[in-house]
Amino acid sequence: MLETTVNGDRAYNARTTRRAVSLLLSENDCKFGSLRIDQTVKTPIGSGFGASAASATSAVYAAADAAGIIKSKKDIALYAHEAEIFEQTGLGTVSVVFDSVGAGAITVPGAPGEARFITVDVPGDLRLVTAFVAPYDKKDALSSPSMGERINSLGNKALKSFLSDPTIDSLASEGERFSKNLGLETPEVRKLIRIAKSAGATHASQNMIGYSVHSLALAETSGKVAEALRAYSREIRVDIFQVGGVRAGVRKPSRRS
Repeated sequence: MLETTVNGDRAYNARTTRRAVSLLLSENDCKFGSLRIDQTVKTPIGSGFGASAASATSAVYAAADAAGIIKSKKDIALYAHEAEIFEQTGLGTVSVVFDSVGAGAITVPGAPGEARFITVDVPGDLRLVTAFVAPYDKKDALSSPSMGERINSLGNKALKSFLSDPTIDSLASEGERFSKNLGLETPEVRKLIRIAKSAGATHASQNMIGYSVHSLALAETSGKVAEALRAYSREIRVDIFQVGGVRAGVRKPSRRS
């Protein structure tokens, strides 16, 4: 029996995580009387922040460690990758988050370890200011053939332009252009983009895919951008993040009391 709890909610439908762990256990002939996975997700869920990919990836690493499954890092991440594609919560996010940090773009799509990802230098004083409006069901977009064709066409153009100038400015600019031309921005999302840029953000665009906005700002102006976004509505969630972090992997709990 497999149980999942997300931020203390046992009823939350963590379908990507559940499928990823189920694939891991079944394909490695592991039988548990019961397995419970408790996860704490600090980013908004279901709005283009990569929460599904990160949750599924962390879950399969933890489950593999608990079950004594000895496989390479990329082989374990593959179960999360397959689950996310099947559940249509993402396409290639797992291939990036399982072993990459910082900012950049996938240049060659594929499974973990096969996809190619180019990173760009990120100034230490750069911050990511985000505004979350509401969850978004990606199945509507990712299952549509016409939308898929549009995503691929616009994505190829954006990637080509980015590769001619692989910088954080180019990456953000192409993201803005892609977001605008894709046509999924709601009036509220467009308003938040304008607010962020008016408050000092250098770039701002819609999350792919979600009713959320991410913007870039220097540390000294990030607070002003966040305040402007919060002033628009108390119903939205605003966060400030530093770009970068640690790579995914099994972390042993501290033994300190």
